[in-house]
Amino acid sequence: MIEAKTKQTILMLRQQGESFTEIAKLLSLSPNTVKSICHRSNIHTLPAEETDSHVCKNCGRPLLQIPGKKQKTFCSTECRTAWWNKTRSRKPYRLTCYCCGKEFISFGNRRKKYCGRESYRLSRYGEGLP
Repeated sequence: MIEAKTKQTILMLRQQGESFTEIAKLLSLSPNTVKSICHRSNIHTLPAEETDSHVCKNCGRPLLQIPGKKQKTFCSTECRTAWWNKTRSRKPYRLTCYCCGKEFISFGNRRKKYCGRESYRLSRYGEGLP
């Protein structure tokens, strides 16, 4: 059993912003013990901090960062997908169809062999399409 004074010290350090492992090292305890004490006392996460250096990559809105958690890059799923669609490279490749010899453009896939489904079917099954 841990003394009441030790518990108070753990809770005080956690409220000051120390992590579970830092508190455990200071008091020579297991990080899981520190975590258990904090959870039983309803101190689950540290308060969120708003900083100017953390803004959404897409829209520029400030992000709330919670210490001890993974740093956020986007304010929402919509911003993440919009940014991804804007920035991913879809390089156009000029290729020649294996079946008909026609030149076609493929975006982002240089290993494409056929200009369309019909050419693929003709090449695979011959003249008599299934």
